[in-house]
Amino acid sequence: MEDQKKPIVIMNWSMRQNHIKEAREFAKQISNHGKAGSDIDVVILPSMGTMYPVHEVLQHTSVQLGAQNIAPVENGELSGEFSIESLIEMNGTFVELGHWERRRLFNETDDIINQKVKLSLKNGVNPILCIGEQDKKDADNVIDGSKDPKYELELERELFLRIFNGLYCVEKKDLEKIVIAYTPAWAVGQSKAAGAPHIKLAVSMIRNAIAKIFSEAASEKVRIVYGGSVSPENSITMMRLANLDGVLLGRFGSDSNRLQRIVELMVD
Repeated sequence: MEDQKKPIVIMNWSMRQNHIKEAREFAKQISNHGKAGSDIDVVILPSMGTMYPVHEVLQHTSVQLGAQNIAPVENGELSGEFSIESLIEMNGTFVELGHWERRRLFNETDDIINQKVKLSLKNGVNPILCIGEQDKKDADNVIDGSKDPKYELELERELFLRIFNGLYCVEKKDLEKIVIAYTPAWAVGQSKAAGAPHIKLAVSMIRNAIAKIFSEAASEKVRIVYGGSVSPENSITMMRLANLDGVLLGRFGSDSNRLQRIVELMVD
């Protein structure tokens, strides 16, 4: 991990926390731990219905607010969508884009995701661009060291395509504002995360893809995180062995004490 890049821990609530009272209490517990700030970025992505109450708790703390998604335009006739204007009104600083659920269940294309990335940057919001293979394919063999050369080539091609399309027409100067989240769909919501050797391989491919599209120096400005069954038990191994800049948490971060443990591991 490069010295100039601040570690980042992102907590995506998905639709697991939808009650305002509980959402406020969780946000208060996280903000009271006091580790976020100059040493590390801690970002909460609440469910849409709890965003404003969470904003009220976080607004005078160092924990940052983000959204799980935005519409591809600021405003207009898009019933049921969430506008970046509302996120900015709540002092939101990050937005997650291209999560595998958005791609698979809501049929979001690379073009739509790219529009959202550029809209975020235009409005001073940091995009968290999620990429990763949808299917497990031969990942177990890669982790175990018995590599199928076709798998590695296919993975490299898929990651390059997602990055090229997702960052199409993004200016090099904006890369330091972008977080790339490697989130293979086959590891999300499972009992076991992808192995550190596999994550390291994917991170290297992502870094090389950015270098090819922009430049070697530019690629080092982008923070890369991993998401998929991250826990306090496996996060430090990932950070040390896979050259990560942080993690994207799901259900394993829903306990504030476990989440705080991960934050502490990032800065120790």
